[in-house]
Amino acid sequence: MERKMMKIRVEIAEKPYRLTIPADEEERVRRAARHIKEQIDSLKRNYDASLTEYLAMAAMRISIENEENKERLEMAPEALKLKALASQLDEWTETHGGDGVETALTDTPPIVKPKARRGRPRKKTDGTL
Repeated sequence: MERKMMKIRVEIAEKPYRLTIPADEEERVRRAARHIKEQIDSLKRNYDASLTEYLAMAAMRISIENEENKERLEMAPEALKLKALASQLDEWTETHGGDGVETALTDTPPIVKPKARRGRPRKKTDGTL
């Protein structure tokens, strides 16, 4: 199956570019161009620099965002596993009516701190210090 191609025009750093892209990528490409423009505009409001420097800093910001998104995607399988385990725990609790969980927690004796001694320490009578 051949992908349908289309030609679009986007503007990056005040310069128009004609691109030939797969038709189903149009919205993504336009969003990316808009994101670059927004990054450059933000930098222009805060810094006085050349267009090349704005492009470099925008590229750096977008690359950092990309790396953060990659890290989130790598963590996604573990998050799904944790969600599945939590669901299994909920099911177990529902079928067992919570029996065992509360009992295990309530059967544990409370921790009691020893009472503090008042006054001066006693002298040892066995001759040690």
